[in-house]
Amino acid sequence: MVVTETRDQTMAQKRTYEGMFLMPTGQSDFEALSQPIHAVLDRAKADLLTIKPWDERRLAYDIDGHKRGMYVLAYFNMDPAHVTEMERDIKLKEGILRALLLRRDSVTDEVLNADTPALVAARRPKRESPASESSADAPAPDAPAADAKADTKPKPKGEPEATSEAEASPKPEPPPEPEG
Repeated sequence: MVVTETRDQTMAQKRTYEGMFLMPTGQSDFEALSQPIHAVLDRAKADLLTIKPWDERRLAYDIDGHKRGMYVLAYFNMDPAHVTEMERDIKLKEGILRALLLRRDSVTDEVLNADTPALVAARRPKRESPASESSADAPAPDAPAADAKADTKPKPKGEPEATSEAEASPKPEPPPEPEG
């Protein structure tokens, strides 16, 4: 005996999905930025579990005239029958540049509450002026003198002295000249 599910039974089953949405930058407020995502999820009758900013990055190529984009990560439960409808809706929505939807078999609370690069950057204390940074990173003035003392060993006569990594790497030999 073969058991088949009816359309009503499959409609009742919701699955968990992960969506990564690429949004145009320009809105300073995350609520305003994520509004098109909320609209698409509402039309697909999805239950939003969490939505958070992932990171703002420079795009590899211009998309609709945008050089930068904000990635937004969302987890939601949705009926699988609405996936195609949602993907079509995303393509037609002007506020969403690109999107990737993945079915997640299991999502733990740890995954839902994990920090994203944007959240980590927001919590990081602001750095001081660049002048104070460069002085902290600079080596002590007597460090080059110590390096010079360490290099006082005589070099073998056949080897040239390397001054940088590019010069230290072996150079390919030129091809032999033709004999004819």
